[in-house]
Order: sequence, then C-alpha cells, then structure tokens
Amino acid sequence: MGPYINGFLEPSRFIFFVLGAVYWCTPFATPSPIGVPNLRECQLATDRSVVGPLTTVQLNCCLPIPRSNVVDFTFGKYKATTKRLRMPAHKVGSNYIAKYRRAYELMRSLPQDDPRSFATQANVHCAFCNGAYKQAGDDSVLLQVHFSWLFLAWHRWYLYFHERILASLVGDPTFSLVFWNWDDQRDGGNFMPAMFLPTDSSLYDAKRNQANLPPTLVKLVPGITGNNSEIINQNLNAMYQDMVTNDNAELFMGGTYVTGTDLSNSTVLSAPLGGSIENGVHNAIHFWTGDITQPLIQDMGTFTTAARDPIFYAHHSNVDRLWDKWRYGLPGGPRDDHSDPDFLNAEFYFYDENGSLVKVKVSDALDSSKLGYGYPEVAADELWINYSPAPVTSGSAVPAARASGVPVVGAAPQNGTISLGSGLTAIVAAPGNTSRSTKQREVVVIQGLKVTRDSFVSVLVFVNLPSSNSSTATSSAEYVGTYNIIPAPGKTLTANVKLEIGDNLQRIGIQSEAEVVLSLVVKGNQPITIQGLLIRYE
Repeated sequence: MGPYINGFLEPSRFIFFVLGAVYWCTPFATPSPIGVPNLRECQLATDRSVVGPLTTVQLNCCLPIPRSNVVDFTFGKYKATTKRLRMPAHKVGSNYIAKYRRAYELMRSLPQDDPRSFATQANVHCAFCNGAYKQAGDDSVLLQVHFSWLFLAWHRWYLYFHERILASLVGDPTFSLVFWNWDDQRDGGNFMPAMFLPTDSSLYDAKRNQANLPPTLVKLVPGITGNNSEIINQNLNAMYQDMVTNDNAELFMGGTYVTGTDLSNSTVLSAPLGGSIENGVHNAIHFWTGDITQPLIQDMGTFTTAARDPIFYAHHSNVDRLWDKWRYGLPGGPRDDHSDPDFLNAEFYFYDENGSLVKVKVSDALDSSKLGYGYPEVAADELWINYSPAPVTSGSAVPAARASGVPVVGAAPQNGTISLGSGLTAIVAAPGNTSRSTKQREVVVIQGLKVTRDSFVSVLVFVNLPSSNSSTATSSAEYVGTYNIIPAPGKTLTANVKLEIGDNLQRIGIQSEAEVVLSLVVKGNQPITIQGLLIRYE
C-alpha cells in the first residue's frame, strides 16, 4: 500500500491507493442511527502537543480499503466453536504470557497495510476517535465513538475482532485477551501488570508514565494523594460511585448519539454525555498510564495513539468486564442496557482474522456470551460493590454557605455562561421530599459544560462540602464523581454531565433538603465553562 512516515501511511500514497481502489460499496443512506462511514472519504487526524512547545501533528489513521465485499456479521458466520475465558493479567502463568507475546510478535510483523497488522489495529481507534471520518448521512459532522452510548459497544466489537486476529495468528482458537484488573484493590490487580513491563517483549511500550510502574498503586481519580490505604479507599469509592450508584443506562453507558449529533457544537439541551464508566475510571486509567513527558501524553494519554500500547486492550477488556458486571452482577440487578432503536441499530466497521471488512450492529454486541467469551468471577469486586462511604459532614451546609456569600446557581439559561476557573461552589435547588417513581434516580446535571481539550482536565463533584479543593480526599459520601476529559488539542467538547446524587444525600442525611451545596473542583489548567446546575429526578 506504500511507505509510511512516522508509523503512518504517507498521505500522497494513500490518495493514490484510494483512487485506484477496485472496490467500494454504495454510500450509506441517511439514517437516524449512526451508520458506517465511507472509507474512501478520509482525512488526516490532527493533534497538537499538550506538553512542551506548541506543535501540530497530522496523523494518517486512514484505514485500508478492502478489495472484496463487505461481510455482514451474523452469529452463523462467526460461530463460536469454543468459549474463550479472559483472565486477569496479574494471574496468568508463564506459558500463557509466552503465547501472548508470540501473538503480538506475529501481529507486529505483518505489513503495515495488512488490516490485521498492529499498525492498522491501532489506527482503527485513531480513525473513529479522532475525526478521520465523517458521519454517514451528515458529512458536516465528524464521527466519534466516545462520549455517548456508543462507547461500550464499539469497544466490545473492537476487542472481539482484535482477539480473533491474535488467536488466528497464534493458531489457537481458545486464545483470549487478558484484562487489567485495576479495580481489584486487594489481590494485586491495582498495579500496572508485570507481563507488559519487560523491555524485550512485544507487549512493551516505552511511552508509559515511568513514575507509575509497580509498586505504585493505580489512581482511579487523577491526582489523589495519601498513603496506600488512603488511595485504596479512594479507588474503592470511585468504583462504587461509577458502577453501583449510576444504575440506569444513560448514567452508566452514556446518552443519545445519532446522525447529526455534533459533539463540538451541541446546544445545552441536546448536548450528549458519556457515562460514568467512561468519564470516570476509564479515562483516569488512560491518563495514569500515558507518559506525561511526551507532547501528547502518548501513548495511552490520547486517543490518537492509545491503541499503540498493547496494555490498551487489557485495559478495555476490564472495562468490558465491568459492563457485564454492571448488567448482571450488582445489587438490584439485572440492569437494562439502552433499548432505543437508534442505539440498537447503530453500525460499525471492523476487520476480521481474514482481513475482511465486517459490518456489525450494536444489538449483536449486548450479550458477550453469544460472542463466545466470558470472564471469571473476581472475588475482590465485593470490596467496591459493598463499599459504604461515610460522611465527613453533619447537617446541611446551606445556611453557612449562604451566610458566607456562596451564590445560588440554577438551571440554564438563567445564569448565562459561568467560568469555573479552579472551581465553583454554589447553592442548588433539590427535589427534597418531592415524590418520585421507584425507577427514578436523583441526578445532578452540569449543563452545557464546555471545554477546548488542549490538556487533560478533571472536574470533581462534591456535595455539602463547600471547602472542597484539589486536595480533598474522594473516599467520603460527599464525593459524587469525576468527569475526566482526554486531551485532543484544538477540539471543543460540549456535554451535559450527569451523576447520581441520591445515594450521597441519603448517606449524609440531607435527602429532604430543598437546597444543597454543590462544589465543582477543577484539576488541570484548561478553562471550563458551564451554563447551569440542577438536581432532579430522572
């Protein structure tokens, strides 16, 4: 397919290949669900430095165009002859690690224009996460598979075909990915897995944060401090808040994303949102792993290069496991995924073990057992499932806050645009004793949060704790959750951020109050604005 520059296909050669392609399919008609893009209409992904001198980098993440017909996925065509069991990375044996290394050696050795190659596999993530393609049916909007209800299903399909390719290369149909069990705060999973660390291994990536190698514990909320016991408790509460309390599909998986949705130019009322699993611990691990001395915090710290690190696939395997855990393994379950046809009928492209382009639907990804793989039970899950964050405050903070001049902030558009700076503390109306249905949850909504993603930034939410700042521990009942934003310099994100807050209010004992104090704490130097704050039943 032609020579590459810095690991990417030279643009002029790519254009030549596209124009000389012998095959293409009919462009996708304008749908409401997200459809597959036209691979012939690809543009360079642009990224800018986060660290050091301002540098603009153009990356060619354009994907190879097949010379054969697109395959429509069916369970018959991709019948699972054996069930693959994905194991925690810190518990697999030496023989399995040797096979794992060999699989990635073989994948890395393939020509870069081979759809099964490690280079192309990494580009799949870059292409659909960094604006290489436009939406089918609305070529004014770039396609993005983060920040919405597409996130979990798209990455599940990505891992599914990546795993099939590795299994085919190593000649073992039982081969499966491992998962990085970073939520395990008891049995050794909360370190960077040792199998990915030897420098002579195909699993090694030099662009990782060297300060976060073992024995450094993972931090599931960026920037938390304390001794190991304190970090573990903050990690457990991060898991409890992201996984247990956010128990409906929109809060956990993310909100509606259909054709025409523009993540950069959304209005306050239509702004999509990512779910708690994506915005919280998932993004935190990306930042924790990426090398903060590199211009893009690469590899794991930015979408363009994250999948160049083999640990990416183990990280996302755990995210995928946690989706199953959220669905079937938590109190009050089973929980429901989205059922909207616009969600179920969304379509994606991936390459299979034969190098064929396959079109898949979200609806076929909702049951992992049908795809032929699963996960073992993890005993340490019980620690975050049953975590019971204790309050550090007593009684409502509203009277003292009002006396000290803390402002009242309401729903948009009555506030205009509010700049957060390093943070914002506000008095916000709450439903109090208003009746609700058993299916409704009390939710805090940060309306119209807008940020240009020039650097990594986190917004931490606390309730009833007006003294909150960037050093405040996140292990108490006053901690509601974190919105972590992966950098993509020059690109703007607008979102309505939603987090369940009813559990916090009950633990503190202020669930009947008509007003509460909310604090938004910003970690990072990126300017952020919002349009409003409200608490309501949804």
